[in-house]
Amino acid sequence: MAPASPYSGPLRKLVLGIDVGTTYSGISYAILDPGEVPKIQGVTRFPGQENAAGDSKIPTILYYRPDGTVHSAGAEAAVPGIELDAEDEDLFLSK
Repeated sequence: MAPASPYSGPLRKLVLGIDVGTTYSGISYAILDPGEVPKIQGVTRFPGQENAAGDSKIPTILYYRPDGTVHSAGAEAAVPGIELDAEDEDLFLSK
């Protein structure tokens, strides 16, 4: 692979890469600073999964409220017993 080139843009930017899988999803990012070679970083901490020892994947699962707003996502939507909350609150599951 050829070496990366310095970012030639005039302004600092944030680039996100999102891999939405059928079971797990992942996120990477790079901060583009003018004149610097970008370094791609993986997101390794997610809400509800703080102690996952740097796991760079999150479960691809969402619970929505009846009004369409997100109730929980990722590890927070996969906690044991959430099915009971979902039934009580009329939540919709998306996997």
